[in-house]
Amino acid sequence: MKCFDPVRLTFLTGVFVLFAVSAAAQTTAAEHLKRGNDHYKSKNYAQAIASFSEAIRLAPRAPEPWFNRGQARYFSGDIRTAIGDFQQAATLKPDYVDAWFQLGLARNKTGDHAGAIASYNRGIAIASGDAQLYYNRGIAHADSKRDDLALADYNRALQIQPNYPKALVNRGAVHFRAKRYNEALADLSRSIELDPGYAEAWNNRGVVQNNLNRPQQAIADLDQAIKLDPTLKKPHLDKGIALNKLRRNTEAIESLNAAIKLDPKYVNAYIFRGAVYFDIKKFDLSKADMEQVLKLDPTNKFAANLLTRIAALPK
Repeated sequence: MKCFDPVRLTFLTGVFVLFAVSAAAQTTAAEHLKRGNDHYKSKNYAQAIASFSEAIRLAPRAPEPWFNRGQARYFSGDIRTAIGDFQQAATLKPDYVDAWFQLGLARNKTGDHAGAIASYNRGIAIASGDAQLYYNRGIAHADSKRDDLALADYNRALQIQPNYPKALVNRGAVHFRAKRYNEALADLSRSIELDPGYAEAWNNRGVVQNNLNRPQQAIADLDQAIKLDPTLKKPHLDKGIALNKLRRNTEAIESLNAAIKLDPKYVNAYIFRGAVYFDIKKFDLSKADMEQVLKLDPTNKFAANLLTRIAALPK
């Protein structure tokens, strides 16, 4: 139920300090930075990286080209190399909050949750009133399985910025994992009030409604999530679960089919569809789904156990 973490929107546009270079070189470095920014805005990341690299060659002690090249590398998928650029920007300018923020974000993406938390700590030491830093540190704590620390960070983010929909969604996820369903429902409902177009909030509230055994309300929320973002696969899975609770299994299978169409490797959708097929005694179809699960996840115990049960059925 975790909401995706945001990327820092700050992207410096060409005013930076140069050290011990000629006026001509300053102009050239600034021009390369501007060209890089233009390429970046057009999502032409390879050319942006080339331009920022040239700015760095001419002005290696200016932090902004390092930061901007890190951004271009991050969005081109080269996250590990981006980390080095963000680190260099922060080294050159220790109070560079955006560099610490992006360094934390990149480290967390690579699974270095402790490194991400350390980076966010540096940013918070500089800008203690920045809600987004607490929010993202909360994500890193949650990814480290420390929901207590994540909850404290989301609470702090919401103290600073009460109308922060993503923080409400992620705090709702912590409440959900702790089975505090009413608290989760309250956070998600508030998030939807603040941002009615937030598909993930509708999806997550649908999940909570399912766990409160309110399948009709769950379906309404999940339909809204699907309407807002037809590319999301999870609302179709969760809708299938709600429909199954109502014994509307033909519709449940249709919803699960939609999830699998969006992601042919969606293990959970195959698992649940196979379970529905088993319940309605379509054992051949259930068997096919469980076999597909084991192709995708050879250690899946649910699929192995259900296949054993199917094999033991009278012929």
